[in-house]
Amino acid sequence: MAVEVSFTDRFWQSVNKLQGAEIKQVTEAVEQLGRDPQASGLRLKPIQGDKTGRKYSCRASQDLRILVFKEASVLLLAHAGHHDAVYEVARRVDILHNAGAGRIVIVERADQSAERVVAPPLPVAEPGGPRPFDHWADAELREASLSDEQLHAIRSCRTEDDIAGLDFDDETLLRVFDLLGQTPEQWRTPSMTGDEDRAERFRQAIVEHGALAGISPLFTADELAKLSSAPIEEWMVFLHPDQRAAVTRRHAGPARVRGSAGTGKTVVALHRAAELTRRFHDEEPVGARTVLFTTYIASLPKVFERLYHRLPQTAASDDIQFWNVDRLAHRVCVEAGDRPTIDPRVVDSSWAKVWKDSPLRSAGFSPSYVQDEIRQVIKGRGLRDLDAYLNVERTGRRTRFPEATRRQVWELKEGWGARLALEGVSDFHDIVLRARDHARRLRAPRYRSALLDEAQDLTLVGLQLIRALVNGPDAVDRPDGLLIVGDGAQRIYAGGFTLRQAGIEVRGRTTVLRTNYRNTKEIIQAAMAVAGSDQVDDLGDSYARGEADADAARSGMRPVLVSCDSGADELNYVVDRIQDLVSYGAIGYGDVGVFTATNKQVEVAMEHLRLAGVPTMKLQDYDGTPIDKVKIGTHFRAKGLEFKVVLLPHLSAAEYPRKPYPGQPEDEVAEQRSLALSQLFVAMTRARDGLFLLTSGDPSPLLGSLDHFEIVDA
Repeated sequence: MAVEVSFTDRFWQSVNKLQGAEIKQVTEAVEQLGRDPQASGLRLKPIQGDKTGRKYSCRASQDLRILVFKEASVLLLAHAGHHDAVYEVARRVDILHNAGAGRIVIVERADQSAERVVAPPLPVAEPGGPRPFDHWADAELREASLSDEQLHAIRSCRTEDDIAGLDFDDETLLRVFDLLGQTPEQWRTPSMTGDEDRAERFRQAIVEHGALAGISPLFTADELAKLSSAPIEEWMVFLHPDQRAAVTRRHAGPARVRGSAGTGKTVVALHRAAELTRRFHDEEPVGARTVLFTTYIASLPKVFERLYHRLPQTAASDDIQFWNVDRLAHRVCVEAGDRPTIDPRVVDSSWAKVWKDSPLRSAGFSPSYVQDEIRQVIKGRGLRDLDAYLNVERTGRRTRFPEATRRQVWELKEGWGARLALEGVSDFHDIVLRARDHARRLRAPRYRSALLDEAQDLTLVGLQLIRALVNGPDAVDRPDGLLIVGDGAQRIYAGGFTLRQAGIEVRGRTTVLRTNYRNTKEIIQAAMAVAGSDQVDDLGDSYARGEADADAARSGMRPVLVSCDSGADELNYVVDRIQDLVSYGAIGYGDVGVFTATNKQVEVAMEHLRLAGVPTMKLQDYDGTPIDKVKIGTHFRAKGLEFKVVLLPHLSAAEYPRKPYPGQPEDEVAEQRSLALSQLFVAMTRARDGLFLLTSGDPSPLLGSLDHFEIVDA
């Protein structure tokens, strides 16, 4: 089996403390490890006295050693230094995998002379928050031969570091470490190939959870050889080398990161935010160094903020803020003394009243299409008068609107606005426009830099708002001031704009990510095949949707297309499949996403799974905190997230996509079909390891030829 090598951030910290010649010796040893760990000069051998069986010492020179955690062909390099120092670190440091919480943790075991974690007397008050062994019940730990006293000590531990410091004998402590890295189901059904199973669990822990613990991806021998020729400060710690350049580079103006689904755009943006926060803390005065991380999707900032603070060397700070665009716009208005009132029910009822009398209704247009025209084109482009609308290029809209139609749309917009004014209520798109105007009148920049994730879903006015908050009254783009991150193939809202229309130049400052780190090869190939040949406008760059360049780093099972007799049978299959996977110990409930096309279908699925005893939560309520519940939401609500297993019910031809209205223009139908395809592509590419699509009757025509699916009957 080919050797794979990974590094902890502490490894590179230790290397940087060495002298130049010593650094060269260590990097040469690392490259040799990747080619042939058994090379005689390396003398890779178990560390004497280690009971875990995976701590090894590697020789880099007569006095230099490397601490390696080894499971079969997977090598995790944890420390480099002089002989005695490395052996001292080896005595104290362990790597723990928490299968329940979905994380891998580097811990330091307490010295024998130091105070150890001892359970307090019974009874003990249980503070809130998750504990390391929440995925094991008390009865299951007793079944694993732990005494009541040991069980009580384990339950008293709040973190994996506390587990490592337990006052147990070595044999018991190692058994506890091993149990932590498994589910009870995995422990009860050990593989016949025990060592291989343990090595695969170690590998998967690094692949799936390593980045949040400061552990790099796994590298092959060829990749290590490429890395070893670079200066040591450029060696990648958390990111692939192709991504790291986008994190650390200095830009003279706005920059862009783009790439297909799963290529790590958001991860790059989060690390870039951490890099800029550290950089500006050293280079900018207090009050002028705040970084904004923003996106259009309302539910994502909390998720991104939690991910950010789980990255190494980040901490709670006023130097970075996570806001979605609508919330940010409302705040800007309030601070300017403009207090808009928001009431979606009044907005919707006012729209229904003006639409009822519009001639556009009898022309066959759907109300949602015309409302999107007003919000995304007129308000989203900041058009102040009819002449501007009559002459604007309607980017992203396929249905031709001649002058007469545009005049009718403008009249409808004016009537809707008048009704809202009488009610004293504002539409969100109006608030963003007002906020942009307030921001342009600020006397100083609000932010030193802004990172826009999922930028393809912003309106032009939303981008102008953020740009004004960064540039201030001079309206001149600042160095490292704006990072635009996104993928036009994943647009989930109508309309759009180009960077040329925004007056933003990113030539020479664009990074294209081409390796998919999330999905298996089989999942991304199926998603690309479904995406087909529709043309995508990605902020001015045009390409066929299915031709987005991304090579998957992993292989796995083919996506499954399940044929059922009815919608209820589809949900029964969803329940059975989830329960089977959880009972096998392969996943937890929190690793599963169930996504549908409509909110009504979400409600039905929630109730069906609840009655079947499956713990669930709505995706809109998920804030990134690990919770062992199946997440259920619409296709577009899944944006920006990922799950080990995704199930997509209600994809039959009769249900998806939505049937056209009588007399609806063909161009409008084609545009709505393209938008539905984008949303389905987003939902499919949330799956990391397993993807199940369910239909009752003929599959939706959007799924294409089905060659990339394993087709089964429920």
